[in-house]
Amino acid sequence: MNIKKCIYAFCAVFLLNGSVALAANVGITLSGVSYDASGTETTKSSGQTNNKSDSGTAPIGSIFIETEADNGAVIGIDIIPYGQKIADGGMTSDDDAETSGTNTVDVKLDKAVTLYAEFPMPIGYLKVGAGLLTIETDETVNTGSKYGDEETETFLIGLGKKGEMDNGMIWKAEALYQRISGTTFNAGTGGNAVGDGSVYNKITLDDVDTMQVRFSVAKSF
Repeated sequence: MNIKKCIYAFCAVFLLNGSVALAANVGITLSGVSYDASGTETTKSSGQTNNKSDSGTAPIGSIFIETEADNGAVIGIDIIPYGQKIADGGMTSDDDAETSGTNTVDVKLDKAVTLYAEFPMPIGYLKVGAGLLTIETDETVNTGSKYGDEETETFLIGLGKKGEMDNGMIWKAEALYQRISGTTFNAGTGGNAVGDGSVYNKITLDDVDTMQVRFSVAKSF
């Protein structure tokens, strides 16, 4: 997926189908996220592989700003302003050639930015979006090696409905599917840029599938 092409497409559709209104909506979102993640750790030298999968739920908060065209189409940007842990894993096997003891890794999503568009439908609106985020690793590895952080891409699609409250605030409720592209982390004393000699441990994270229920409130300016 090419993020720049998605951004250009969003902007083109938005501008061609209606003029941009002067008002902007600024709000907050609370999401309940259900995720399924899997990955493989490959140890240095021996090439031993250890598979790990994890699923669960996590709450995530975000802030957004959006503007609406005369035809009801919306374009906006959503930002998660903090790191959110979504999974953890560990390898407990003891191999003197590799490590001694337990290796643990926590996976966090950070610096998540999503550009989205909403298109009116009879039942509400269709929402599509694309973005970037950083996957961080906080690890304890008995060799002293460290895993670096990696930037990856996201894609989301889903349906939503919105309305206006008595006090003039806007509410939105959404059900979304979001995919986070997989990536590979190489262990080294300097992070992903440096391997541990000519060989190194690595973790390959598969695509992460999430289902989300979101509720938002916003004020129009």
